[in-house]
Amino acid sequence: MNDEMETLRLLYIAIGPGIAIAVFIYYSNKLDREPSKLALKSFFLGGLAVFPTYYFEGVAEEVLGMQTLQGESSPFFWPKTLLYAFFGVALAEELCKFLFLKAFIYDDREFNEPFDGIIYGGMIGCGFATVENIMYVLPLGQEVGIMRMLTAVPGHAFFGIILGYFMGRAKFSINRVRHLILGLSVVVFLHGLYDTAAFSNTTWSIYLIFAIIILGIYLGLKAKRELEKLATVIEFSAKQYFPLKGRRKKIPLYLRDIRCLLSKGKLIPEDNLVDKKSGEIKSIREIFSSKIISQYKGLSKTPFFGIPIKLFLIFYQLTFGLYLYFWFLGNYRDFTSYKKLKINPELLALCLFIFTILPYFFYGVTLNVLGLSQARPLVDIFFNLAVAGVETTFLYFQFQMFSDFLKKKLEKSFSVPVIILSLFIISGLKKMLPSTIPYYFIWEMVLILMQGGVLAIVQRDLNLYWQLENERVHSIQ
Repeated sequence: MNDEMETLRLLYIAIGPGIAIAVFIYYSNKLDREPSKLALKSFFLGGLAVFPTYYFEGVAEEVLGMQTLQGESSPFFWPKTLLYAFFGVALAEELCKFLFLKAFIYDDREFNEPFDGIIYGGMIGCGFATVENIMYVLPLGQEVGIMRMLTAVPGHAFFGIILGYFMGRAKFSINRVRHLILGLSVVVFLHGLYDTAAFSNTTWSIYLIFAIIILGIYLGLKAKRELEKLATVIEFSAKQYFPLKGRRKKIPLYLRDIRCLLSKGKLIPEDNLVDKKSGEIKSIREIFSSKIISQYKGLSKTPFFGIPIKLFLIFYQLTFGLYLYFWFLGNYRDFTSYKKLKINPELLALCLFIFTILPYFFYGVTLNVLGLSQARPLVDIFFNLAVAGVETTFLYFQFQMFSDFLKKKLEKSFSVPVIILSLFIISGLKKMLPSTIPYYFIWEMVLILMQGGVLAIVQRDLNLYWQLENERVHSIQ
């Protein structure tokens, strides 16, 4: 029974991070959500891409003789390591993801605006990371799972977002080949640096790995933010165009109408349209290019819609509680965009992740340096409570900001002190739960569900707030 529980726990550790990031990516498109079937297809295609890459990596490993390679003192260590990292692994993995995305998703008519590349590229990256994670974590255990949760999984996911960014740009650009080659080159370069550090086993490698992952996350979020602005322009722009052919050639089309007709197959990116105001003829590729992002500043911001409570609880439980970080980021971004706050949501979410996850890594390193298998119980308790305190402190400031807005719309909203105290207690219990306790996995799942239940109270009020804001905007219009 214990072996079965441990396997189930390792499986959760393996699949939770990939699913959490996939959920965040999919629900980040708030204006024109992609078909769930195509998003799931992208995720599974990413998982399938793992298998051909393993073949190519095995061939490269055999050709370069990596198994017999000696340490750094060997004259061939660095040349072979670099070749294997960049061409045997990075190129093999990223090229397989690129080809699967290009062959099965790129030409689909539901890929009807540049931002869709972010969704499908990110989903392929998450699918690849999840299947690869299962292969590593189940045989190698929890420590490998936690390390990969911090490095390989976000690496694959955000490299996928970067690749998807260039795919989206390529589909709606007259310089398609240039964007495709540039996108593949960028992700292979980042991935190659990561693998070089991972294979080198030097004292500095772990710092370079984390630096590359943080850079990948930053670039991925930056790319995502840029195409989100472009998607907002497509949704709300007042510019109109006439088709040159078909029954609708006398009916002006907004950009969102063009996007809709693309998804129905009634228009294709190569079709030409006439600008109603200037009379200039442009292809849809040119119209949807990144140049239209200049209209973003002149657009009025619209309210968001929140997330159904049941769906929130399912995501929170399925992702082993890791959805917290993406929930934190999503809510901060919604309020920052709608209320035009001078806050960097990505930086705050990244800080929350760093201050609540990385301490466990450095704690383990410190114990190893001191030659200890575990710390004294009181030290362990203090450390876990300190991390829980940092986590709830971050959430306190977020909830306080929410509460200030909610009080203006709702007669009664959640109590910030009660929510924070409840989260601190549950988070502390979850972090201090001994793995030797009978039915450990079940207890952990119960605490995660309780934590999600407390956050669901906040989400309920947020949903009501956005509902009232939407009603107010519609009444004005």
